[in-house]
Amino acid sequence: MFDSLANHLAPVTSTVEVYGVQRELATSAPEPFEAGGQDVLSTAGAFGDVSRYLQTFPGVVATSDLSNEVLVRGGHPMENLFLVDGIEIPNINHLATMGTTGGFGPMIDSGLIQGIKMYTGGYDARYPERLSSVTEIRLLNPEHVTSHAEADYGIEGFGGLAGKAVHGGDLLVSAHHGLLEMMNSVGINGLPSYSNELARYRHNDSSGNRFTILQLAGWDSVKVAPCEQNTHETSSIDSQYSGWRETTGAEWQHVYSSRSFGVASISDSEQVEHIDQQEQIINPLHIGKIPGTCPVPASLFTPTPVYMESSNDAFSSANYRFEFSASRFSVSTGSSFWLQRPHFTIDQPLGALSPYSVAPVYADSTSFASNFSSGETGSYAQMTVHPLRGLTMSGGGRVQTFAFGSHTTVTPRLSVRYSLGEHLGVHAAYASYAQLPPYVYMLAYPANRAMTPMRDTHEVIGMDIGLVPSSEIRIEAYNKKYSDIPASTEYPSVDLHDMVDMLGQQFVWLPMNSGAVGKSSGIEVSDLTRIRSGLVLRGSIAYSRAMFAGLDHVSRPSNYDFPWIVNVEGLKRFGRGYEVSSRYGYATGRPYTPYNTAESIAQNRPIYDVTRMNSLRVPYYGRLDAQLNKEAVIHGIHLEIYAGVNNILDRSNFLTNVWLPRMKGASNKVYEIDQMPIFPNGGIRYILH
Repeated sequence: MFDSLANHLAPVTSTVEVYGVQRELATSAPEPFEAGGQDVLSTAGAFGDVSRYLQTFPGVVATSDLSNEVLVRGGHPMENLFLVDGIEIPNINHLATMGTTGGFGPMIDSGLIQGIKMYTGGYDARYPERLSSVTEIRLLNPEHVTSHAEADYGIEGFGGLAGKAVHGGDLLVSAHHGLLEMMNSVGINGLPSYSNELARYRHNDSSGNRFTILQLAGWDSVKVAPCEQNTHETSSIDSQYSGWRETTGAEWQHVYSSRSFGVASISDSEQVEHIDQQEQIINPLHIGKIPGTCPVPASLFTPTPVYMESSNDAFSSANYRFEFSASRFSVSTGSSFWLQRPHFTIDQPLGALSPYSVAPVYADSTSFASNFSSGETGSYAQMTVHPLRGLTMSGGGRVQTFAFGSHTTVTPRLSVRYSLGEHLGVHAAYASYAQLPPYVYMLAYPANRAMTPMRDTHEVIGMDIGLVPSSEIRIEAYNKKYSDIPASTEYPSVDLHDMVDMLGQQFVWLPMNSGAVGKSSGIEVSDLTRIRSGLVLRGSIAYSRAMFAGLDHVSRPSNYDFPWIVNVEGLKRFGRGYEVSSRYGYATGRPYTPYNTAESIAQNRPIYDVTRMNSLRVPYYGRLDAQLNKEAVIHGIHLEIYAGVNNILDRSNFLTNVWLPRMKGASNKVYEIDQMPIFPNGGIRYILH
């Protein structure tokens, strides 16, 4: 479904006559998990969202159904890197806040995607460093198509894409607008508005040289206004958010010879956010009765401003890498420069009644502004050798410098792969990574500026088995050791990996240092089986533990500790253009921190028992999804139609507990919010050739 353009591209006969070098040289590092854009679009439960599709890979899980954030092998969402046609994109999603790589929904139409590679451990030195994963997204390559267009309408919104030959190259464009905002007019509160566009021009010549310009942008906004008179209201914070993010980049690949090539690129990324929040209940022990009906006019009641933000977390980059290959070895080297521009104006004038403290006072009041630029560099070199038949070894490293804080990091990489025949191979890798915490964390308080780059080492060993025809089995074990992780200096049990997600509550920045440590280790077994051309089965089971310790030096499960993760999915193709896709996902319930019941009741606000941080665990998460796809030509009109149901069994998967300050009676104060109930998914795409 949705792959009619891709069908035009395969098979493609190369027109390169002089040179035939690869864009990337193979190393002995662990292989990525791969998929095509068609997989994203046809997989049940993914909503055509590439980030949600990544959650089908081994050891990858979502924070919740409400977000497409991905957690990779126990890592934080900020530890993931995304590249689109080689250009770094800080966030590919709508409604994304600082310090994360996820959001509400995608800015990239999956109909534009040719392929995906996701590296989840031990990846080599050529990538800008992240502690958990690297995801490469390759867009369609319609150089052999003179023109093509599609229009679509579905649960994610409406829009379309087009590809056309222009001046000896190819132009690819898309634009989409969401539909959920229309429901705000019928009384459903807090649904977002979002739009996005993508444009890429690419020119190839007969020598293998290639020039690419890419531009991706998205705009979004949302307003949340809890009813002041509703005793069941789960939040007392009015929030207004608007933002836009944009990346423009250019890349030039030049072939020097049949054995070598170079790639140069430049890019600029802007991430603008405007957030305002007002508190309806300043003193939870004295909640007055508000006259009128919701929405209450400002003349009768005005909430108190508690958080204001106007920010642009921007950067520009310039990169060059050179790669050379011979019969028994290959060399790759390169350098990058980033000019970071963390322009923040943030004011939390009152602070907040801290959920980590029993003190009945507002704390963590701060205001900070920044308007400076800071340089970062990264240089790497690595070599791959083939000393024996079936044996591949790689080694190298990366040196990074950070002008902010005057930090320098050196991170080595070593890997080996040995093929025991055509159907069996083993591999092992050791890699070290360093990543600076988000600038907003380091600028929130003067003492936070002393934080150092976060560190992580990967130890990976695995086996690839292809003994069964049409089946690809991978077994991989890993051990990740974290250090220099941000930790709260006020609340010793609180660190970056166990901060409570206060759903719908006030943004609050905390004083922090780099004192937290952690460990995440596990084993994964996955299989991809293709039975002829009609049935594709993909499954994985992963066991892992993610344990972290703050300044109290007590190791405890992190928010991202999911011991068991299981994914099973299948796609069956029938005749007459029919496809059926189904997926089941299971995860051990995540850890959570219980309320300090006595103090919470006494002060009528949520106060966590920090002596029992992440000591309890919610019930398991389970979801069964199904989708029917149909391709049809009706009176000469080419249509692709899909209809599906997510969470078919309507299982109540726990999201969080919230405090109801307006509710009478101590026994009614805690309310459970669940994740997505049974939910429809459907749409249609019109293909214009």
